[in-house]
This record gives sequence, structure tokens and C-alpha cells, in this order.
Amino acid sequence: MTLRINIIRGQDQIGGSIIEISTENTRIIIDAGADPDEGKLRSSLPKVPGLFSGEPAYDAVFVSHYHSDHMGLLKYVVDGIPIYMGKETYDIARAMSEYKGRKPGFSPSFIEAGVPVIVGDITVMPVLCDHSAFGTFMFLVQSGDKTVLYSADFRSTGRMDFNALLEELPEVDALIVEGTTLSRGPDFHEPSEQELEDFAVETLAKHKGPAVVYLSAKNVDRILTAHNAAQRSGRRFIMDELTALVAEAAGLDIDGHVLRASHSLADLGEVVATSVGGTFKDNRRASVFPAVSERKAFSSPDFVLCLTPQSLINFQKVTRRSSFKDGVLFIARRENAILKPAASAFISFMKSIGAEVPVLHTSGHADGGTIDRLIRDVRPSAIIPVHTENADWFARYEDECLVIYDCRDYEV
Repeated sequence: MTLRINIIRGQDQIGGSIIEISTENTRIIIDAGADPDEGKLRSSLPKVPGLFSGEPAYDAVFVSHYHSDHMGLLKYVVDGIPIYMGKETYDIARAMSEYKGRKPGFSPSFIEAGVPVIVGDITVMPVLCDHSAFGTFMFLVQSGDKTVLYSADFRSTGRMDFNALLEELPEVDALIVEGTTLSRGPDFHEPSEQELEDFAVETLAKHKGPAVVYLSAKNVDRILTAHNAAQRSGRRFIMDELTALVAEAAGLDIDGHVLRASHSLADLGEVVATSVGGTFKDNRRASVFPAVSERKAFSSPDFVLCLTPQSLINFQKVTRRSSFKDGVLFIARRENAILKPAASAFISFMKSIGAEVPVLHTSGHADGGTIDRLIRDVRPSAIIPVHTENADWFARYEDECLVIYDCRDYEV
């Protein structure tokens, strides 16, 4: 039995991942990601007949995680093609969509780690891995005696045991592996989530003022880091509504409050309605976290507040009622995110009212050393780099195995 691999998109770029794996009888897609540089119009869809147009030509689509560069095109998949993803992936994606007053646009079947899914003569085994997206799966794809591993986006600096993951993985015929960070230099290495937590605790011990963690709600590990730091520091943990919705969807077992207020945000134009001085567009409420009013939340400075980009404008209004002298604004987002005008203005504003602004961020992706460990563990006969702008990094393995830089219908 032969497995054929075709990287439709996403080999020489970061994002927009679409991968086809097939036999003579079965065709599956792994990830259907939106290109970050594309618009949101249907006209920008890649031309993949039978996936985004025409009659169904694929037997299934498997989704590794909920980031849009891996699942942003799912709503355009033609009817009749089954979609598979983890329940947490769907629950978080649905929470994010409903927060914006939208529907996800697809209805998946759920997969679980270690439980194989058989599609025709292909078996797909989900393997839970660590990434900044909660519940990310690698995929072991097998047909006959041939096995392909898709690494998805992964790292070794989160809270999962990377050694245990390596012990779970078999040797494979081909490895489709991400290389997001490989353009950042040979010495690139970032702290672990646990190190971030410890740093946050040390920083909070030096400050008596309020603390805000500016993060992406999609980064569940960072929500947990902020929560643990608050607990260890004896501070109240508060979330804006979007953070609370995602925490609830992920099933996090944490103690905290969701900040709510009553007045309308209709005058804010395109700014999404948020918890800090606002309400949901569809009036949904996170159910597992008790509400706290602005007045009560800011009555004393002993809090850690998780704040998403959607809450920035309203939070600036709220700060007029509370002193941030000796306070902290933790920047827990990527550098390109904080360079956007709204975020940059917010950071300058927080500095102007007395807050220290340290960085509390680490990458969701593997560094070179971690990628090396994965390759050495699974001992592939062929390496197919994806999700990278520095595929030449893999040339170091050309004496040991085949490295395929332009993968079109490669047969395993």
C-alpha cells in the first residue's frame, strides 16, 4: 500500500496549511487553514476542486487545532465531507465565534487522543501534543505498512511532558514537521510556561498596585499561567468575558470572576462588545464563573485581570476610576500583535498612568533543539518541512534521509 503526500499550501510559509494524504482509494485533508495575508472573501480561496468547490472529492478533513491558519477555511468545505477535530477545539472555536455574534459554520465529529479513526483504507491516530492552542493533535496516518506523522504546531515548553510524547511516537516513514521559529536564529530559545509563572509571581511580589495580563484568549496556557500566578500571590483572579468564555470551553478548573458591566457599547463602532464596560452581542454569559461588577473588581488593587484586545478601549475608561501607581501590565502576546496601533497606544497609556510593563510571553512553537529531538525519535526516511520560512534549516538531515522542499505527490 502506498501513501501519497501533497502539500497543497503552507510548505514555504507560516500559516494557510492544507495537506492532502491519499491512497488509490481514499483521500483525506489535514488542516484547512486561512492564509494570514489573504482577505476573508470567498474569492481568495485556494483552488482545490472537490474541497472548496464542486462535488466532494475527499473522504474527510482532520483539524489539528483551532488557530485560523489551520482551520479558518472550514466553513467553505463543500457539504458531504466529514470534518474531524477534538471536542475542545470545537468548543473553543464555537465560543470565539458566538462571542462575535457568528456561528462556526461547520458541524464536526469529535476525535480523542489514542482512539483511531478509520477512513477507507487510511487510519488516523490523534496524538495529543503541547501548543499554545489547547487540545492540539499531531496525526499518525497509516495505510498498510506505511506511516506518516504530521507534527502539527508543537513545542516542549508548555505544561505537557515532551519526553512522554516522544515515548508514545513510533518510527515513521515520513515526517511532516513545522518549523515556525527556524528563522529566529540558531540560539533561539524561550522560557517555559512554568518559568513565566514563576517570573510573574516574582514581579507581583515587588508591586502593590493592580496587575493586568494582556493576552490572546486563544492562549489557554497563558490564562492558566496568569491564574496560577494570582493564586500564588494571594490576588483575586478576574477575566474579561471573552477570556472567561474560552476558559470555560477549555474546561479549566480555576477559581476566578468574570468582569461585567451594564452600559451599551453601540457607540464604539467595529469594536466587539466586551466584558469591561460592555455586554455580549448575543447576551451570552460565561456560566461557571461568578460575575463581579467594575466597582467591586477595582475596589482594591489586589487583583490580576486577564484582558484581551477586544477590551482595550473600555478598559481605558475603567482605569480612570482606579490608580495604577506601582501596578503591572504584563505583555503576554507576540511582538507583531503588540505593534498594532491600538495595542501600542494601550501600552503607552498604561505606562503613562504608572504601570510597569514587563513581557510575559513564550512561543507556541518548537525551537530547533526540540525539532531535532522529534526527528531523532521518529527516525523518518523522509522529512517534509511545513509552516516555515526557513526550510533550508533541514538540510542538515540530507545525509541521513530525504528532505523534500517542494512536496507534490510524494509516494511513501
